[in-house]
Amino acid sequence: MKVLLVTLTRDTREIEALVASAGHSLVDTVFQDRDAPDRRFFVGKGKLDEIEERLKSLDADIVLLNGELHPAQHHTLEKRLGRECYDRLRLILEIFAARAHSREAKLQVELALLHYEVPILREWIHSAAIGERPGFMAGGEYRVDVYLETVKRRQRRIEEDLELVRRERGRRRAARKDRGFHLVSLAGYANAGKSSMLNALTGERVLVEERMFSTLSTTTRALQGARRRILLTDTVGFVDQVPFWMVEAFNSTFEEIYESDLVLLLVDASDPDPEILRKVRLAARTLMPRIAGAAILPVLTKADLMLPDRRDDVARLLEQSEFHTAPAVTSTATGEGLAELTEAVGRRFVLPVLVTVRLSAGPEGAAGLSWLYENGEVLHVDYGPHHTEVRVRCRAEDSERVAALGRIVSRTP
Repeated sequence: MKVLLVTLTRDTREIEALVASAGHSLVDTVFQDRDAPDRRFFVGKGKLDEIEERLKSLDADIVLLNGELHPAQHHTLEKRLGRECYDRLRLILEIFAARAHSREAKLQVELALLHYEVPILREWIHSAAIGERPGFMAGGEYRVDVYLETVKRRQRRIEEDLELVRRERGRRRAARKDRGFHLVSLAGYANAGKSSMLNALTGERVLVEERMFSTLSTTTRALQGARRRILLTDTVGFVDQVPFWMVEAFNSTFEEIYESDLVLLLVDASDPDPEILRKVRLAARTLMPRIAGAAILPVLTKADLMLPDRRDDVARLLEQSEFHTAPAVTSTATGEGLAELTEAVGRRFVLPVLVTVRLSAGPEGAAGLSWLYENGEVLHVDYGPHHTEVRVRCRAEDSERVAALGRIVSRTP
C-alpha cells in the first residue's frame, strides 16, 4: 500500500525502515516541528488542514503517524482524513502478523493485535459511529456487546495457550541443563544481525533478511567449536516505544533470554553514536531488571561497515554504558572476531573442579571414561597397560561420582 508519513521528528530512518519491512511504499512525508503531539489531532489544526488538502491530489492508502495515537485521536483522524490511519505500533504489529509462521508466534501476534484494536473499537462505539468504519461490526448495542465478549474470551484462551507454551519451554530448558548444556541467547535491537550471528556460530541456515523483525520465533542450535555443550538461541529483536502489554504478549519468547546462562547483546557497529546509545539504553531497561550485568556480553556486529578509526570510540562508548564491559568486535560477512567470540563464550562456562583420575583398564574403566566425556570436559587421556589416567574438568556436584569411578590422583580446588 502507498503511505503518507506524518512525523514530528526529522530523523525518519527507523520509521522508513519499518515501512519498507511491511512491504509498503512511501509516497510523501509531512513534517511539523512540535515538542509534543497535539492532544486531539496529533499535529496542529493548520497542519491537519494541509494534510487533508494534500490527500486530495495524493494517491495514498494509509496515513502513518510517526508516534503513538490514542483511540480518540485515531477516531478523529480517520473521520477527518477519510483514510485508514496507522501509528508506529500498528505498523509494527502488521509486520509481526506477516512474519508469524510458528503457532507460538501467531498466538503472540494475535494477542497483541487484540490488545491494540479493542480500545479503538470502544472509541468508535462511544462515538456512535461503529457502522462508518470498515472491518468493525455494526448493527446495534447487543451485537457490539457480544463481539466484545467474544474478543475477551479469545484473549483468555490465547493467554492460556501461551502459558502452556511457556511451561513446555521451561521443561525443555530444565532438561537441557540437567544434561549439562549451557544456554546462551542472542539479544539486541531489531536488525542488529542476530540471525546472521546464529548462522555463523552454529552452521545453521536460518533466514536472514535486511529487514526489521525477520525473526519472530526462537531457534536453538549447538555452538560450533566450543569444548563445552553450549546451545545458542536466536530471539525476537527489541524495539523502542512499545507499551507494557506488547512486551507481555511476547513474554514466552523473551523468557528464553531471561533464563539464559549468558546473553550476547548484539549492537550494530555501523549505527551513529546517538543510535548506539539509544539502543543500548533500551537493552539495559529490558534486561537489567531480570539479568545480572555480569551475565551480559556486548558484541559489536557489522564491523566491516565501521571505519577503523571509529572502533576504539565505539568500544569506549559501550564500556561507559550501563554494561561497563569491553565488547567483542565481529563481522559475520568477513568472519572477523567469530573465533574469539566462541572462545570467550566457552571461557564463561569453564567447569570449576579440575581432577586427575586413574581408571582401570577393563570394561569398567571404559564405561567410566565414556561418562566423563558425557558429563565433563576431558582435557587429556593417558592410556597405560594397567590403567587409564584422565585429566578432566567437572561440576562440583559431580565430584563424588568421579571419585567413585577410580582413584583420584589430584584435584583443584
